[in-house]
Amino acid sequence: MKVRKTVWNGKEGYLLQNESMEVFVNPADGMNIYQIDWEGRHMIDWEEARYQRKATYGVPVLYPTPNRSENLKIQAYGKQYDARMHGLVKNLPFQVKTAETDGQAALVIGVLEWNEEQPDFVMFPFPSTLSITVKALPDEVVWSYQVDNRGEGELSYGIAIHPYFSKREQEVKISVPAASVMEMTEEKIPTGKLIPAGETVPDLRTPVLVDGLSLDHVYTDCPAGAYAEIFYKDCKVKLEATEEFGHIVVFTPDAPFFCVENQSCSTDCFNLFAKGYARESGLQAVHAGQKKSGEVRFVFEKQE
Repeated sequence: MKVRKTVWNGKEGYLLQNESMEVFVNPADGMNIYQIDWEGRHMIDWEEARYQRKATYGVPVLYPTPNRSENLKIQAYGKQYDARMHGLVKNLPFQVKTAETDGQAALVIGVLEWNEEQPDFVMFPFPSTLSITVKALPDEVVWSYQVDNRGEGELSYGIAIHPYFSKREQEVKISVPAASVMEMTEEKIPTGKLIPAGETVPDLRTPVLVDGLSLDHVYTDCPAGAYAEIFYKDCKVKLEATEEFGHIVVFTPDAPFFCVENQSCSTDCFNLFAKGYARESGLQAVHAGQKKSGEVRFVFEKQE
């Protein structure tokens, strides 16, 4: 296994390699994972055109407000702040703290200081240190985060990844172990009401063809230890996550990709929390001077 600085499609970053994995990470572009190849199979979709127009691609990091916020505003600690689709850090440069092999994995760790030196700090004026680790093991990629509250009061936040999986064949299937779906407005903002999966939106607890879906919805109420899965003809991907990732956004556009997004919270989490939907929002909190962490594991297996 090895980790080395390299250039991929004209972008500088780090290539993590072992006998089964090739993973390209760009710390200068929000610690985005542009590429995951497993056993020669292309798993993560990256498009230059989406990169150029500032759309999301690869595996972006969404913090502190994953996905949408109603009217691009959030309510936090009794005040209103401007918000941005998919959060504030997805294209910011992270400082590389570690890029090495440890005998079992190739890994890179990037750190972002969210403080008054950031141009958009006024949009979320709560200092924190966000650390992202990407680790390549045989047949597995581990994405993990740590939020260190640098402020004097409690810090609320949401965090998510938004992986663009390649729809490289006709009959890709997905399963999501969620009993409920969040009711959405026409603007794709959750109302706070939970609807049983299958009532108005497909139940994904058994595998369903991606091509038969038209979704941009938040699934939730997943049993402890359950995980989403993606089924290709010759392999599958398990998305195993720590318990705070209790929401999964499924996005299936008419495009050569689809997204299954592990989130620590709902879309519009701050506003839902302010409206009294604390459990539904999934909003996370960490006390002053303390840290909170979690991870999502991409586990690859061959299909017989």
